[in-house]
Amino acid sequence: MLVARHRRNITIAPRHGRLPASFAQEERLVAGRHTHIVNNIVTLGLRIDGPLDVDAIEQAIALMVRRHEGLRITFPEDDTLRVLPDIPQPLIACHADSDEQALDLLAQVALEPFDLAAGPLFRCALVRVHRQRHFLGIVLDQYVVDRWAVSLLLNELLVVYDAIAKDTPPDLPESPIQFPDYAAWERDYLTGKNFERLLGYWRDKLAGVDPIPASGLTDPDAPVNAPVGLARATAEVDHDLTARLTELAQQHTTSLVVVFSAATKAAAWRRMAGCDVTTFGSLANRVMPGTENLVGYLATPAVLRTDLSGDPSFDELVRREARTFWEAMWHQQIPHALITRELAPHQYGIRHRGGGAPIPRYLNFDLADDRNTRLRQPDGISVETVRVPMPEVPRGGLRVIVHKHARTATVELRYRTDCYGKQWADSFVTDMLACLEQPPATRLSRALP
Repeated sequence: MLVARHRRNITIAPRHGRLPASFAQEERLVAGRHTHIVNNIVTLGLRIDGPLDVDAIEQAIALMVRRHEGLRITFPEDDTLRVLPDIPQPLIACHADSDEQALDLLAQVALEPFDLAAGPLFRCALVRVHRQRHFLGIVLDQYVVDRWAVSLLLNELLVVYDAIAKDTPPDLPESPIQFPDYAAWERDYLTGKNFERLLGYWRDKLAGVDPIPASGLTDPDAPVNAPVGLARATAEVDHDLTARLTELAQQHTTSLVVVFSAATKAAAWRRMAGCDVTTFGSLANRVMPGTENLVGYLATPAVLRTDLSGDPSFDELVRREARTFWEAMWHQQIPHALITRELAPHQYGIRHRGGGAPIPRYLNFDLADDRNTRLRQPDGISVETVRVPMPEVPRGGLRVIVHKHARTATVELRYRTDCYGKQWADSFVTDMLACLEQPPATRLSRALP
């Protein structure tokens, strides 16, 4: 992982007086504090098979809440940050007659809006199907955790459960700082030369495009007057192809995320008039010492802009895309919220307003590792992540998610059904695979005729 220059270590912030929210949280509070959008909810589902110790799971949840201030933060009406005291975290318990009913119950729990000012912004529900099967739902506000924090939280929870069930001390890494310390550090760090250097990079990189960039992708055959909804187009990447793509990434000293991002941009390029292709991605922003074990929202959206001019080969496109990612990661410590506020005030907060907010149709790209491959398995039970059936509509209209499994991958395109049709979506995914399957030296014009 790249570590940005000109660091100042994160220190413990005083807990008296007003605590600042992070810049990302502030954007949400200013623009959409009272707007309930399902996309602002993080919902995790675990299927637990075996004789679950319910008391132990309750104690494990309570310990996690005590351990991480990020699970106890609230946002008073003055848009600051407050840490709740160590209060009991009740476990919502219910019963279901089937797995499907259990997941529906978890979805109902998740759809209950959070009160950002009062909190807590974290709740858990346990659904019993029968003695040997339970479903645990964990629901959080999006600006309490990011994807990194979610993986950390899940594994720590299972480590603590296993230790409590065995009546042994849990073996957890030290967590020297808490999220309020990070938020205070961010305010101090992003001043003066640091601020000008980081903002200057993004000002140059985004010259001619907005921080929330329109993709330019349209479907002329999209259904007329179709309701707003979500549909999916998927394709599987088998073991042999995944291995070849991994080797290609290694040749460029990069990762699979860059290779799949390059394929996404190639498919977008085929449907555009120009060669300037932008996607909207997410960077972990865990470059500071101490943040690797921090539960909080540190991730930042980022515009990933790549020049596809000159009919490059896919190998050359991967090289260009690796450079795009490298530069973005090197300058990730200024959050997208602050970039938008400074460079395009008219776009500040529009993703949080809900309703008819004029959000550009952008193309979002993500790579998601299979959490089950790294999930801690306590003795006596089997735990697997499951999808809770929550309604979702991609804010920008299109979202490519590459699900990385142990030896294979799945390409998924989520699209708004009022903007794009099934044939358009299927062909987009097909073009992605065509780029990935061709020899890397193949030029895009031949890979995507």
